Amino acid sequence: MISPRHGRLRALIASLALGFSGLCAAQAPADAERGKVLYETRCSACHASSVHSRSARKAKSLDSLRAQVLRWSVEAGGSWSAGEIDDLTLYLNQRYYRFPCAPPLCTAAQVSLAR
Repeated sequence: MISPRHGRLRALIASLALGFSGLCAAQAPADAERGKVLYETRCSACHASSVHSRSARKAKSLDSLRAQVLRWSVEAGGSWSAGEIDDLTLYLNQRYYRFPCAPPLCTAAQVSLAR
């Protein structure tokens, strides 16, 4: 028979495990403010804002914009995390491109900014 003390301990451990697994499974939306800082520190030395507004720009959708950010991450040494790539993609999208954006990259509030 399990003592009441061990039963509470098991319940606590089970609750913590479920809570932790939920946190790990949920992907946080991207952070445009962090993306702005990343752009200013890693990209703006070579990329003027005109590169984003030219008629022959490479990004034609949110997916292709993210692919371009990923491409330049590799060109810069490949040390950017997936979260950094998402943050930078969201910043560029909100600042220049305004492609439709859906979760998990964007929250409902961020989706309305892209319009």
